[in-house]
Amino acid sequence: MNVCFRNVWYPDYENKTLVRGTFYVDGQRITFKEPEHIDAMFADTLVTPGFFNAHSHVAMSLFRGVGDDVDLDRWLNEYIWPLEARLNDDYVYWSSMLACMELVRSGATTFLDMYFWEKATLEAAEKVGIRPIFTPGIIERPGWEKALQQTEELRDLGALVGVGPHALYTVSMNILPDVVKFAEENDLFIHMHLMETASEEAYIHNVLGEEYLYRLEDIGFFEVPVVFAHGVHFSEKDLSFLGTKNVVVAHCPQSNMKLSSGLFRWDLARDSGVPVGIGTDGAASNNNLDYIEEMRTAVLLARGVSGKPDVLSPMDVLEAATSVPARRLGLELGEIRDGYLADLVVWDVEDLSMVPADDPQDWISHVVYSAGTQAVSDVFVQGRWVVRNKSFVGVNPSEVVEEVSKRRRAIRKEDLIR
Repeated sequence: MNVCFRNVWYPDYENKTLVRGTFYVDGQRITFKEPEHIDAMFADTLVTPGFFNAHSHVAMSLFRGVGDDVDLDRWLNEYIWPLEARLNDDYVYWSSMLACMELVRSGATTFLDMYFWEKATLEAAEKVGIRPIFTPGIIERPGWEKALQQTEELRDLGALVGVGPHALYTVSMNILPDVVKFAEENDLFIHMHLMETASEEAYIHNVLGEEYLYRLEDIGFFEVPVVFAHGVHFSEKDLSFLGTKNVVVAHCPQSNMKLSSGLFRWDLARDSGVPVGIGTDGAASNNNLDYIEEMRTAVLLARGVSGKPDVLSPMDVLEAATSVPARRLGLELGEIRDGYLADLVVWDVEDLSMVPADDPQDWISHVVYSAGTQAVSDVFVQGRWVVRNKSFVGVNPSEVVEEVSKRRRAIRKEDLIR
């Protein structure tokens, strides 16, 4: 599809401002050269890159509201892991459909996922039109190598992939060097939970010592790009070390607060040169996948814990939500730049949450601080129209709600659908 965006406002991250100009979608990519024909046009509005959800478990939407009022350890052991033992491809497909729709409705066009049954999630993502990046979860138990095989199979299917050792408390130094070697040999990035809770911090320091990051460096961990999810309990010394590596932290503020895991210090990470992206985590611990809401929570939290009202500008936050993780992973996403993939959000600048605006520059502030999903008018993923005039394209929300609700009732009763 060829689309013209005429005299629209869009972010220029290098100069930290909105600029006005005309660009086009020619097939799957952005161009500033007019194509031979135009299929659709937008004019005189705000267009941003699509959001990059830097950490998620999308298939966990089926567990929304389960174990709401417990900490992470109880939540995993008493609620989530027993339910996950009952999952199958069918459950994961429909749960992923729900999650993918919730994400694109809030302007997310890419999600970095760590879970299981990835082919079912891939099918759902392709149906909705959102871009998944898979890091099949590796947990140290007999047959853990299967996750590496699944990574290769997903790549053969055309999916973007990385390597997903779950955490240092589920993957020990007995197998982690082999996991790192696989990532290096296949030119893949690593995606891992790290320093999410105080109990995890105590475990890591007890087993690996306070110099644990140097232990990781010794096995080549930082020879490839790395996404660390959460990072709530990184010390300032940890952050100083990570600031010299090809690392991005996926900050998940709502999940961290809901599970009482702690408060990530974005200001300290920034001062140490550690890039930060924003993730929703899963809907089981969030409890929604509203990326706009997550972005707003992230910046308000950064201001609250730092005591600095200017710690991050709205443009800084938008860049973290779009370009920062993509840039770290070497992907041509997250910016309105010639040749980049056409992942775009068109905003309804007349939505109640977007007015008044004394100047178009105010729109970025409104996107970060006041907008809701109702302000997302249209979403394109790699040139494909997936939300059009605030409606899903080619997906029936009523069907998804019915099918997910049916499976939720069944899995809670252990009357499983096969």
